Amino acid sequence: MAKEINGHVNRLHRYLPFSPSHDQIYEEYQSTDDALNLKTEALDYLEGAISSGAKLIILTGDAGHGKTHLCRRLLEKHFGYSQEDARQKINELCDGSALIGENTGRIPLRIYKDFSEMTVGVASEQIEVEAGSDTVSIICANEGRLRAVLEYGKELPGSQNLLERFRDSFVDGLASSDGQVHIVNLNYQSVASDHQNSLVNLAIRSWVDGKRWSVCQHCDSRDFCPILFNRQQLSASSSNQATIRLSRIDTLFATVERLGSVVTIREILMAIAYLLTGGLSCENVHQKLSNRKRGWQSKYTFYNSMFAPPPELNSDKLKKIPVLADFSKLDPGQRSIREIDEMLLNDQGIFDDHLPDLQFVYRGAGSSIDVDAANGIDEVIGNPRNRKERINEAVFVQDVVRSLRRKFFFEDPSENVMQKLGFEYGDDFLKVFKGQMPATQMRSLKNRIVAGLHTIQGLQLGARETMLQIVDPSFANAGNHSAIIARSIPTTSIKILPMRDAWDIDPEKERWQISSTVDWLDRHIVLRVLDKDKGPMDFPINLMVFDCIARAGSGYIAEEFYAHDLRRIKTFLGSLARHQVSEDGNISLFIHGKLHSVSIDEGVIQVGGSL
Repeated sequence: MAKEINGHVNRLHRYLPFSPSHDQIYEEYQSTDDALNLKTEALDYLEGAISSGAKLIILTGDAGHGKTHLCRRLLEKHFGYSQEDARQKINELCDGSALIGENTGRIPLRIYKDFSEMTVGVASEQIEVEAGSDTVSIICANEGRLRAVLEYGKELPGSQNLLERFRDSFVDGLASSDGQVHIVNLNYQSVASDHQNSLVNLAIRSWVDGKRWSVCQHCDSRDFCPILFNRQQLSASSSNQATIRLSRIDTLFATVERLGSVVTIREILMAIAYLLTGGLSCENVHQKLSNRKRGWQSKYTFYNSMFAPPPELNSDKLKKIPVLADFSKLDPGQRSIREIDEMLLNDQGIFDDHLPDLQFVYRGAGSSIDVDAANGIDEVIGNPRNRKERINEAVFVQDVVRSLRRKFFFEDPSENVMQKLGFEYGDDFLKVFKGQMPATQMRSLKNRIVAGLHTIQGLQLGARETMLQIVDPSFANAGNHSAIIARSIPTTSIKILPMRDAWDIDPEKERWQISSTVDWLDRHIVLRVLDKDKGPMDFPINLMVFDCIARAGSGYIAEEFYAHDLRRIKTFLGSLARHQVSEDGNISLFIHGKLHSVSIDEGVIQVGGSL
């Protein structure tokens, strides 16, 4: 055997933004052998829209969502081009200057792969002309550029209609209203839409399975290589436990999206390449093993590098993969759950002995100690003699414990995953989406939400109130145990809906709903307050806001930590207060935990008893 170099590892490095060899991040520079073709719902929707009579399709979204990639895949699927031919046409003919596929017997396409390459004035004219043509025009533009182009040409009928349709899509949940003009917003696309076939899952499975890793079986470094270890841990064909690990990675990506971040396909490819390699090449591994066989691999295992960078990679380099900064905020290694910590540190047999990722080396007092973290931290006997050595030992123990917590997060099959990420009520949040909440639990959840909204306004009421009391915005802080109540809303008028169900879509137009255009994930729930006179008022609640309100239901809220979310909540409550004006002259007053009615009769103020 010899020290082998795996070409697939070099390929992964071409997806790393801090690697000198990276060139696969952008569709235009990809090679056929290295390209990763992920199946997306957006591609199927595009083909269906073209075959059903579309005239104009706008692909919008942040850079990296795969707009150019979708166009290339569409040329392959629609015309039967090879990948090489399709990529050549993308690079040469997709500036809107030529029709593609005129003589193929298929509907010809005119593709603008990037509207940023044109001035705003020229781009607005292209939309106007192409919207009424007999061919199908496909326009790729990030959301900011699209808004600028439509605003510039809003005096033109075509641009004006498009601008209205784009704005309406956020309200009615439709990508098209007539089947001819489609706006596919890839910012709704989720990389973790389904735990079996999410884009994250598909990408990992593609890169860890197959014959690409066979060369590693003949390498001298195979038993100590963290890259091969990561591959084995995430290969679904290797064990059922790998399926749990893949599901946890999906959960982390989904949680990031539910906190408000938009994660692009480009980001997940960079992140997965980083998680598999830890930033190491085969040459790096051979070099490190020549110095020491064990004790350094843990920093490069996927579950550690996901939350904390290895020593060779500073934070400036990792900023090029923005989703990693979001992961660091969800680090299960920094959350102490007593029953888990006691089990990891005191019980035996949680993890197998001699696993390469649980081998550590403690250096102190002029010597080094090999520590197998599968046995907890009992082997750490540093015997510090001064403050510096005490600090070194504390940091070492901290690293070991965090690594154990992270590993357990990816190994534990139990369902209370969100609590390990720090969201006490996160599992209830997910149950709303899954439709797993019976009526009794939904009522309890609604009561907790109402109680939380009361606490946020400074009202200390019971946990089972049947009315949501809205404090007058002029008296928004009831810190002195008194406030004027502007409105009382019965809980029967309050609904908690998944994001998808909040759109009331005509059954005849369901095929054009946004949730069918992309890989979909419900990212927030909607708190809907029904008003028979003025219609429903909706408040989108993401995971952080939901946890904030639910925690407040216990009677306390950490105002500094949730300051931003509390401002949003209070603004919504203030808008509810403005929706109703008292017509009978009576005022509801909250004093020392009780509600009283106040009225002015013949110039005399009268205070009634508890309501």
